Amino acid sequence: MGLLTLLSALLGACQGGGGDREQPGDTPNPVLADLLQKAIDAEIGRMNPVWAPGLLPQAPQQARAWLGEIDEVVARCRYGPGNRTKSNLLEYDVRLRSGEQIQDVYSGLRCLYGTARPLVMRVRFEAGQVREVLTDGREREASTTAASNELRQFAHSVVRLDWDRRESLYFPPPKTPQDIAREWTPPPPPR
Repeated sequence: MGLLTLLSALLGACQGGGGDREQPGDTPNPVLADLLQKAIDAEIGRMNPVWAPGLLPQAPQQARAWLGEIDEVVARCRYGPGNRTKSNLLEYDVRLRSGEQIQDVYSGLRCLYGTARPLVMRVRFEAGQVREVLTDGREREASTTAASNELRQFAHSVVRLDWDRRESLYFPPPKTPQDIAREWTPPPPPR
């Protein structure tokens, strides 16, 4: 057990600091909550089978039901501000109302502290809507448009997390080898 602890510490040191993750602050930001809800609504609005071929028509309703299962999402950096490497990814920890935890969901973004401090936040949901966003206030150092990319990515990642978990609720079942073989079978000649 001691060897595992030592290896973990060495790996953290090689990556530029490991256990110093930032925690979201406790300052509510209703403007940020509104912007985030708009980003989520826009993400669900893009779940139209006309614009996203392959999606089932009920996909937007399923996404809303999924959001109703979420209690809280924490956006944080994998390693914290002490790590300036590209492996310091912005990740989400999702807690469902059932108590289930889904940890380390990759956002698609890196935490580039040298460029701009990432938006570390705690987002609380109620009945599928953003109820409250808590931060340390860093977002107020720039205009609201500066946060738009992170908010859009948050909405995308959290809404689509359910696609990976329960794909059959969003897409038709995959074709069987027999279905594919039938597609490639030429039609019978006309009589």
